[in-house]
Amino acid sequence: MAINESALQPAANLQSTNGSMALFSEADRLNDKAYALLDEPVSTHTIHKFTEAKKRADEKYRQAWQEWRHTKGKNAR
Repeated sequence: MAINESALQPAANLQSTNGSMALFSEADRLNDKAYALLDEPVSTHTIHKFTEAKKRADEKYRQAWQEWRHTKGKNAR
């Protein structure tokens, strides 16, 4: 019996969309965590921790956008 690949595509797109949504949620969490560091007294150590945490959040946002664009591209076919 042949598998109709087009019938499987909506499920794959939903899974990919859920994956990008999870990445955006994680990025938001990391971003919130980074900005929470600014509640600490300002010091070079605090600024360093914030900068590193913000880099992690920004990288996660980049991954999320990449996954979202990849999913969007698959839906356009």
